[in-house]
Amino acid sequence: MSGPPVLDDPQARSGLRLDFVFITDPLAGLAPAHDTTIALMEEAQLAGHRVLTTTIGELGIDRGRAFARCREVTLRPAVLSEDKWIADTDWYTSGASRRRPLDEVSAIFMRTDPPVDSNYLRATFILDLVDPTTTLLINSPAGLRDANEKLFALRMPELGPPTLVSADRDEIVEAVHSWGTAVLKPTDGMAGRGIMLLRPHDPNLHSILDTATVRGDQHVVVQQYIPEAETAGDRRVIVLDGQPIGSVRRLVETGGAGDEFRCNMATGARVVADTVTARDREICTTLGPELVRRGLVFVGIDIIGDRLTEVNVTSPTGIREIDALSGTHLAADTIEWAVARCTTMTEMR
Repeated sequence: MSGPPVLDDPQARSGLRLDFVFITDPLAGLAPAHDTTIALMEEAQLAGHRVLTTTIGELGIDRGRAFARCREVTLRPAVLSEDKWIADTDWYTSGASRRRPLDEVSAIFMRTDPPVDSNYLRATFILDLVDPTTTLLINSPAGLRDANEKLFALRMPELGPPTLVSADRDEIVEAVHSWGTAVLKPTDGMAGRGIMLLRPHDPNLHSILDTATVRGDQHVVVQQYIPEAETAGDRRVIVLDGQPIGSVRRLVETGGAGDEFRCNMATGARVVADTVTARDREICTTLGPELVRRGLVFVGIDIIGDRLTEVNVTSPTGIREIDALSGTHLAADTIEWAVARCTTMTEMR
């Protein structure tokens, strides 16, 4: 299978060529038919911009200036076939590594997956040295540090389910008995890893909590279970500059055995078309201004029923699925927004 030819004309759509740097995990390990990062890179290329990639380990500081060893990448875009993206095995080629001062590029997309560990935090400190008035940062390094994906929504507790953050096993057991059923999440996980269902009469409850909290030494997030998850799954809503722009619904795929409750694509959840709702807009009326204030302009929020459960800021995904199922062009819309923001920043200098 071969996708459409890559564009040779650097002025293909926009009449303006910008340098976009994507800080990613190693490209060879990405899934081009699924990853939002690749969708954004493809649209940047199709719009005539230069796509440069680097990794956290290739960032540095020299005499007070942030730099990265970048490679220019040429992509063979995935093609849409029957609501699914199909990508070539050889979906990209990359040029030689070249050291680039990061304050000379137009935009930087920080798209490295969690965990937010010491390496990740060091990368955000390096990016702090990039002037946000001259280079667009998606997302702000300070915002990335501040917005733990499991905890940030608790700044607005009225939007979500009852939630306890604790390392105290007895306190957690009391909450589980009070709520009936609860969901436990690590504070720094992703893709459904470490998420467990807690039931008050489960003989393994105390053992589960011993393990999850490292015998009372590590905090976990415990949320009251939302029954709508069983029948309606959960929804990933993409939020751009504080506004919801598209959504996809993720349904548990149990095969009839009832052996899975996590609504994560990484755990095999089935995705179906969805639309932005009045409740999504209501949530973003409260949440959006706080995100924008912190420079968190590209975000994925998770909603079960009418409740906000997570705010994903590090490398939110879902665009491939939304565009495929709903006929939208969120990747192109996001790049168009970034180009407009870069243009405005240039004009203001």
